Amino acid sequence: MDLYLAKPSLKYKEQIMDFRQEFISNQEIAYGTQHLYDYNSLEDWIEQLRLNEKEETVESGRPPSYEFMAIRKEDEKIIGMINVRYNLTDDMLIYLGHIGYCVRKSERRKGYAAEMLRLALLEAKKIGLDRVLLTVDSDKIASIATMKKNGAILENEVPYNNKITQRYWIEL
Repeated sequence: MDLYLAKPSLKYKEQIMDFRQEFISNQEIAYGTQHLYDYNSLEDWIEQLRLNEKEETVESGRPPSYEFMAIRKEDEKIIGMINVRYNLTDDMLIYLGHIGYCVRKSERRKGYAAEMLRLALLEAKKIGLDRVLLTVDSDKIASIATMKKNGAILENEVPYNNKITQRYWIEL
C-alpha cells in the first residue's frame, strides 16, 4: 500500500477542500480532522492545527495533537486524515483515545485505513508514546478490524452517547 503521511498545508488546498466536500456531500462526520468541515477558511483551519500541536496553545478542552493527511503516492490524492493526540486527560482516556481517523467514502474497503493507522503509530512513537488507546463504537465492524490488523487488544467496553464504546490498546 503506497501511502505516506503529510501535514496539511496550503499546497494541498484544492485537494483538502475536495476531501472536505466529499464528507459534506455524503452527510458524514470526518473523524480525526479537527473539525475541518466547520471551517470555511482553509488558512484558519491550518493555523488552528498549528496551535493545537502544543499544550500552551491548544484549543480549550482539547488535547494537543498532530494532524496528518494520508496521501496515495501514485496520484497524490488525499485518501484520508488521521489525528495523533497526546497528554489525554482521564476523561479523554475513557472516550477519546490517542488516534482518530477517517477515509473518504470513495476510497473505503481498499485497506487504506489499516495502513494509515500503521503510519500514525510510527508518528505516535516519535512523539514519545509507548502505547496508544483507540476507541470505537461497538457496531463499527470495519474500524474494529482495522485496529486489530495493527495489534489492538480490547480492554473493555463503556457506555457513551447511548452506545457502547470499545476501548483498544496498541503497544508500540
